[in-house]
Amino acid sequence: MEHYSVLNLPFDATPAEIRAAYFDAVRKYHPDAQNGGGDGVRFIEIQQAYEVLVDGKRRAAYDRLLPESVREASPTQVGVRYSRSTIHRSDEPQLIYALLDLSCTKKINPNDLPPAHVCVILDRSSSMRGERLDMVRANLIRLIRKLKSSDVLSIVTFSDRAEVLVPPVALSDPARVESMIMGISAGGATEIFQGLALGFEVFKRYAGRSNFLKHLILITDGHTYGDEERCYEIAERAAVEGISIHALGIGHEWNDTFLDRLASLSGGNSVYITTAEDLVQFIEQNLQSLSVNYARKSELVLELPEHVTLSYAFRIQPNVNPLEVNFPIQLGPLEYGRNTSVILEFKINQLRSIEPEQIIANGRVYFEVPSKTIPIERQFIEIKRPVRNAWAKEKTPTAIFTAISRLSLYRLQEKARKEAGAGDIKSSSLHLKYLASRFMAQGNQDLARTALMEADHLQKHQRFSDEGLKDIKYGTRSLFLLPDPELKNHDSMPKL
Repeated sequence: MEHYSVLNLPFDATPAEIRAAYFDAVRKYHPDAQNGGGDGVRFIEIQQAYEVLVDGKRRAAYDRLLPESVREASPTQVGVRYSRSTIHRSDEPQLIYALLDLSCTKKINPNDLPPAHVCVILDRSSSMRGERLDMVRANLIRLIRKLKSSDVLSIVTFSDRAEVLVPPVALSDPARVESMIMGISAGGATEIFQGLALGFEVFKRYAGRSNFLKHLILITDGHTYGDEERCYEIAERAAVEGISIHALGIGHEWNDTFLDRLASLSGGNSVYITTAEDLVQFIEQNLQSLSVNYARKSELVLELPEHVTLSYAFRIQPNVNPLEVNFPIQLGPLEYGRNTSVILEFKINQLRSIEPEQIIANGRVYFEVPSKTIPIERQFIEIKRPVRNAWAKEKTPTAIFTAISRLSLYRLQEKARKEAGAGDIKSSSLHLKYLASRFMAQGNQDLARTALMEADHLQKHQRFSDEGLKDIKYGTRSLFLLPDPELKNHDSMPKL
């Protein structure tokens, strides 16, 4: 296997990065690893790669054997826009927002597009019986009919145990797979870890080409109990392997906090499914995205000064989802001709520096491009601002203002939810009513009505309703999907 790929490194990796990548890989893949990732064959490859790349002469000789294409400049770009043109010296905390725009300038070449391996993990517990399971069956068949002949599909079903219904297979005989889907029946309890673990193993065991785009689609309508942390561990391992988890919650009873985090850890997204049309839309949009992915994953690593913290991260396109603020932050795939945009909130706790400019964060964005000999590309970013002696009023750029305004609504519903959970019903209800007034001012009468009804439910029953909670949360999140002229490429999709 190619040495840079083994250590997950770009071609221009420094000696320090090589050593760091080696020790990180050893911790993950040593045969005695405590995280369950032990892999003797992978460990030997890691040792061999390190011995070559850490030695300057051996590395130079190895590099000369690689194709000339590995030396080509990366078509990826990372732009940064700010909520303020300056920050100011102060003993008091101050916030600044940075909007990262990740893009690929390369034109699509159909020959460069890798095939996809889509693994569907389907909850077939008792609560899925009837209309819900019928809806899923119909849309799985829709999925099959839209995948390319070079793509691979696998299906895992689970309740309190899991089984592989359809092993990884190219869709040369779709009728046979469709008949297997129609035979799925419901029964048993919901244990999501069982399905996730088996789905992850399906990816690991599949002996197909390593350059597949890897997407895991979890479909469930219920809660899982006692195995959440093990599910998160699977999501973290999936991120390392370039597997995006898309979590689809059907109905109102599922745990949205759990599915949000599960998706965030892997660079995927969580989706609220209330109707068959929602599921159709997800299938259509995600299959279209699959066909135009340049990088199957992108991740952000930041180094922050002691007095600076990253307090929030949120992806606002192409898929809207809060991001786990643990480095590396999983940003998701990067498509040809369509930006990935992420808003970051930095808190500068104290600023006394006499320097004219302040570094807020230094970082790197890594892209994994499965079609390339060395699949890892890297872009450096520097987030910094000029420093003033005093705060100065200024106009926030339109794109940043729009993103922050929508983010403030999303975070306000989060705050209302936390207040209700802590028993502060009065504050939670007041925040819901304020949300309703903001929705009404924007002309979103349905969301305003939902927020007011939920405030009334909260006062009567001292808790959110399952339906109202999700309607407000995902309705607020959908505001990011509204077009903004300064968020470039938001509604564009490249054509093959």
